[in-house]
Amino acid sequence: MRVSYLVAGGLLLLGAAARAQSTHAAEQRYYAPLNSVAAFAEYSNSSSHIILGDDRQRKFAGLAFAFQRRISTSHSMSWAYSAEILPLLGESDPTIRGQHLLTNIAGPLTKQDIVFVQQVPIQNVRLYRDVSASGVVDGRPVFLQINYDLGRRWTYTPALTPVGFSVHLLPAHRLQPFLASTAGFIVSTRDVPEFKTSAFNFTFSFGGGVEWFRDQRRSWTVEYRVQHMSNKEIGYNNPGVDSQFLRVGYRFGF
Repeated sequence: MRVSYLVAGGLLLLGAAARAQSTHAAEQRYYAPLNSVAAFAEYSNSSSHIILGDDRQRKFAGLAFAFQRRISTSHSMSWAYSAEILPLLGESDPTIRGQHLLTNIAGPLTKQDIVFVQQVPIQNVRLYRDVSASGVVDGRPVFLQINYDLGRRWTYTPALTPVGFSVHLLPAHRLQPFLASTAGFIVSTRDVPEFKTSAFNFTFSFGGGVEWFRDQRRSWTVEYRVQHMSNKEIGYNNPGVDSQFLRVGYRFGF
């Protein structure tokens, strides 16, 4: 009796080992590691009204680190969960630093320079184009010219993206197209993108790209992503920012 138990136990162990080996062999057919870590460099050169954002000409530049966990894999696609942290991320707002007035109203031509105590972030640079006007009032020539002194300010805006999902197509191939979406938040050292908004903003993004696997574990990624940032009305103002990002990264699976 004891011998039969030993034989049965041995057969079960052999069966489990065979199944594990078969599963491992099946996984080796796909370029989809169970776990992976990655580093990304990302940049957005400007912002515009794409989804809900109103503020224009915002820039972003940063470095992100990500963890990815595979959920499932089949011959046609692979699903994965991911989380990201962006310890080095900066956001840039266009600003107005002052005005230069040149006037000739019922008198000699005069010049006046107005310099603000601090840079004031503005919604859209196009609203502050230089203007000039001339005419005649009561038989006297009138002239007015306004020149705006525009600039740009950078703000440190580290971010955390705890929720992210992606689907890779054709996981059996080295070159894989994929789609991705994320949700998270940004914490900044001051209100962005304007005064009286918030230093805490929520983000969500969607996009896609291609990933090229050097082998079963190592790969390069190029991605295009659209991101919306807003404070969800927790600030006095909530203009929102829509940005287009280009991301390049390297992933290592384990």
